Amino acid sequence: MLTRNEPNNPSAMAQGADAIVDGMVSPAEIDAALGENAASPVQVLLSHARRAFYDPQDVLYHQGNEIDTVFFVTGGLLKLVAHLPNGRARIVRLHRPGSVLGLSGLRGQHNEHTAMAVTPVSALRVPLGALQRLRTEYPTTYIGLAERWHDYLQDADTWITKFSTGPIRGRVARLLAFLSNFEPNAAAGQVQLLTCEEMGSILGVTSESVSRILADFKRQHILARTSNTASELYDTDMERLRHIGEDDE
Repeated sequence: MLTRNEPNNPSAMAQGADAIVDGMVSPAEIDAALGENAASPVQVLLSHARRAFYDPQDVLYHQGNEIDTVFFVTGGLLKLVAHLPNGRARIVRLHRPGSVLGLSGLRGQHNEHTAMAVTPVSALRVPLGALQRLRTEYPTTYIGLAERWHDYLQDADTWITKFSTGPIRGRVARLLAFLSNFEPNAAAGQVQLLTCEEMGSILGVTSESVSRILADFKRQHILARTSNTASELYDTDMERLRHIGEDDE
């Protein structure tokens, strides 16, 4: 059964307009969310999760909301957006299949960011309370989830260091190298470009600045569009990108 949250439903507005598909979750979906060597208690938990699908720009949850759901991502690309006091928005993280969103709810925290789909996204939704019960029933598994959340915090520090400091050209090069390694379905040396607005939001610069640098990379054949002209998929000269990124650190 496929249902879609109604726009005038307050809870739907809080969590985003997601399509829910009821039915047994497949082992392949669980592997996409957790990896093949995940703890069995979480595998059992996900087998009864609700499957959700999001279109690009759909919101999974909003910054500041109370956390009542944990999202295990099984497909697509997500961005976490921080809405700053000055009214600006900044992309502070990207997530792909295998990521888990909402773990800070285990510590009683509210959502620190807004989660939004960049590409079509699929996820398994689990009530926060079900994960909290792991604390008493399967403490080792619960600690593993808490450690994953800690890893995300460390990734945030790396994100700031790589993409928020140094000349813009080097930051764009480092972001392209990151995106090339980040996309699980791209061939080696290929990168699926985000929009200039999204890349500018990650780097804290204007979209015009990003556009100029990308145009220069294309002229120098550091970026070359693949034969699939319908997408923003590019072959990259990864050695030159890394050299630019290191020289401009």
